Formats: sequence, C-alpha cells, structure tokens
Amino acid sequence: MSRPLKTYVDLEAIKHNYLVSKSLHPHSHSFAVVKANAYGHGARKVASYLDEYVDAFAVASIDEAIELREALVTSPIFLLEGTFSKDELYQCQEYRFWTVIENTIQLNDFINNDVSIEKIFIKIDTGMHRLGISPDNVDSFVNSLQATGRVEEVLLMTHFSSADNLQSQVTSEQQACFAKACENVSHLITSVANSAAVLKEKLPDKSWLRPGLMLYGISPFEGISASELDLKPAMTFMSKVISVRKLKEGEKVGYAQAYEVKGDKVIATVAVGYGDGYPRGLDFTTPIIIHGEVCFLAGRVSMDMITVDVSHLEAVEIGDDVLLWGANNPVETVAAHVQTIGYELVTRMTGRAKIEYIG
Repeated sequence: MSRPLKTYVDLEAIKHNYLVSKSLHPHSHSFAVVKANAYGHGARKVASYLDEYVDAFAVASIDEAIELREALVTSPIFLLEGTFSKDELYQCQEYRFWTVIENTIQLNDFINNDVSIEKIFIKIDTGMHRLGISPDNVDSFVNSLQATGRVEEVLLMTHFSSADNLQSQVTSEQQACFAKACENVSHLITSVANSAAVLKEKLPDKSWLRPGLMLYGISPFEGISASELDLKPAMTFMSKVISVRKLKEGEKVGYAQAYEVKGDKVIATVAVGYGDGYPRGLDFTTPIIIHGEVCFLAGRVSMDMITVDVSHLEAVEIGDDVLLWGANNPVETVAAHVQTIGYELVTRMTGRAKIEYIG
C-alpha cells in the first residue's frame, strides 16, 4: 500500500471558476492561466478538461505551451513572458501560439525574421517595473508591428501590482497611466486584469481577462473568502493519521523539541511534510481538520511527517482522514500561518502526493 497522501483536484470547480470570470465581464474574452503546472493542479489534465470551454490559455513559457499541444489541447495558447530566442518565434508560428513583446530585442527579432503570428500583445510598464515597454514607446511599437503585415492583430496589455489591495490607489494610477499610453491607439483591444482585478475592478469592454489564482478557487484578497466571491476551491490536500500516542505534562515533541506539552495530551502523527510541499515554517496555530474538527500543529513540520494535538477529539485512530487544506480549510488560511500566500503553497507541491481528478 502506498503512502496515504493524496491531492484531489476538482476539474468541475475549475470550470465553474472560469465561468465566474466570464460572467463578471460578459463582453470580454478570458484566458485560463495554467502556468506553473496550472498552479500545481496539473496543466495537462486541467487544460484538456477546459479546452472546449475557454477562449484561450495562458502560460509562462514556450515549454509549458508545447506541453499542452502535446496533450492535444487545441485552443489558442498565449506566452505571458514572450519568446526568449528567435527559434521560439518559429515555434509560435508552427504551434499557433500568441505572444508578448515587451522589449526592443523581441520586437527586432520579430521584424527581422519571416514569421507570422496571429496575435501579439505589446506589454506596457505602467508602474510594476518588471516587464514592459515605456508608455512613450507604444505608438512606435504598434506601428512597427503593423508595418510587417505578419500580425493579424496587435493588442495592448499591462499588469497591476496591487489589485489585491482594495485600499490601495495604485491600481487606479496604473489604469490612468495605461489609458494615457494608449491614447493614440485606443481602438486596439487590451488586457489588464489578473484575478483580483477581474473580481473587483471595472474593466474595458471586449478586453482579454487573465484569471489565474481565482481559477483554482483561491481568494486573492485578505479578509474575503473564496466562497464570498462565488469561487469553489479546486484542490483538496489529504492525508491520514499513521500513529497516536499519549504524552504527559512537560514532554516535548519533534525536532529541536520545539513543542512542549501543556497538560496531558494526545498527539497524532500524520503522513505529510515539507518534502511534500507542506511548509516547514508553519506555526503551532496552523489549522488541520480531523473528524471535522479543527486541530493544531504540535511540533515542527519535518520532511515526511507532522504531529497534531488531537486531545479534544474522541477516539482518534490510525487511518483517520486528515484535511490539510481544501474547502473547509482554505489554503490561503494555511498560507497565512507561514506568512505567505496561497499561490506559493499550491505551486510548490513536489509531486509526492499523487493527484486524483474529480469530474
């Protein structure tokens, strides 16, 4: 029998979340962002399931895009970071990929090579200062691409740095910067919205949405749950109790004996650890669900195991189910206990927990 650790991925939930993005902006098109192995959910399976429903997919690199074509995905696929060499431009033509141009080298590579691409998005830096051309160069980039006659459509895009912070004015400032940069080419279709912006911002009609995190049923906002946003968590991370023991006042648990028992306790050992993607730095108030009740870590996370205080539960036994995160224990809640975000936890899964797909 294999180690009792499973990741369940609900494909129907991912489809539901994609359709939520569409319903919020019914005159727009929407990518399904499946980069980083579909945020740890399995890009091949997720994209194959969504293929008949989506307008297009978006990935980080050409390797991720080719993997989807090898899985017989037929929808358009968009490279969010563009190409990294001239050879990749020819692969875009061969596999019918769309791409970003965000710097002069990428622009010149396209101009100087006899390649045709259906859609090219010019990325504009409106304050994120990570990728994108200066707003002052938008007109010249648009004119240069259109002059080649080898692009069916030129589009404009940017990326918001703080859309998940509903108190911040930065998104409004970036929107204003983007609008000014596009003044002379305002007839072109745009793409500005990540998950947070899709959920909470007023967006241009007929734009291209870029929902990523929300597809997997994870809220991008502190203090607003996925269910409040009509999102369904797609990943359920489960294990089982593999040992149970009674400890007395003052006994210590785990590496460095970092956890000291206060009063007599019952401690359950669970088969999961940082070798599986369960973060080592989680604190002792991290919630774990056993018998439908909230329990807490009791000791440091080790490579393959955790220990949990189950003293308040009745008759915990070897083989009992343990919910590490999922619908009743949101991954973003767990992430907060290690001062990170849900994005990191789902994308850092190591593959030791085999995925089973539902739907």
